[in-house]
Amino acid sequence: MPDESSPEPTLPQAPHPSHHLRGLSLIEVCVVCLILPVLLSQAIPSMQRLRLGQHVRGTAQTLMTDLQQARSVAVIQGKAVHMRFNAGDGGSCYIVYSGPSDGCHCDNAGQTRCTDAAALAKVEWLPAKQATTIRANVEKLSFQARQGAVTSTGSIDIAAPGGPSIRHIVAITGRVRSCSPDGSAGRLPRCAG
Repeated sequence: MPDESSPEPTLPQAPHPSHHLRGLSLIEVCVVCLILPVLLSQAIPSMQRLRLGQHVRGTAQTLMTDLQQARSVAVIQGKAVHMRFNAGDGGSCYIVYSGPSDGCHCDNAGQTRCTDAAALAKVEWLPAKQATTIRANVEKLSFQARQGAVTSTGSIDIAAPGGPSIRHIVAITGRVRSCSPDGSAGRLPRCAG
């Protein structure tokens, strides 16, 4: 027989819904609307600089790979491989080819023309609207079959306004090293002189 003096067990009651439900006040919404544009005005330029920097670094890495590959192909295939550079108002480009030294050309619109005796390996075109440019202090680098040496040394700058600047320096041996002319490219050392 149950003891009448002990109360029956009851489940805990949920609090009334109006105790926990609360909306945002008009003042809170206004404060968020004032703070959000300030934060975005700081974040958007930073994101654009980051994107531009990534494009410059990616282009520099692609160019470095192409320089190393041109040297390797020259040694492996036993024939000269050339890289020709052009920069103009429409953009900048470089082409990799084998055959006659003057066998291929890239114009200011990114159009490549090669003679029948030249074998085009690659064209890299950067239109001016992308802002990233490639400028070389030589018109052409020719990697020779013997030991991959290059006929003339040169430096190639990859840069964008407001972004980092990277320089690849090609030694007479055909080896490439990188530096940053203005020290803006993160881990790369500042270029001497």
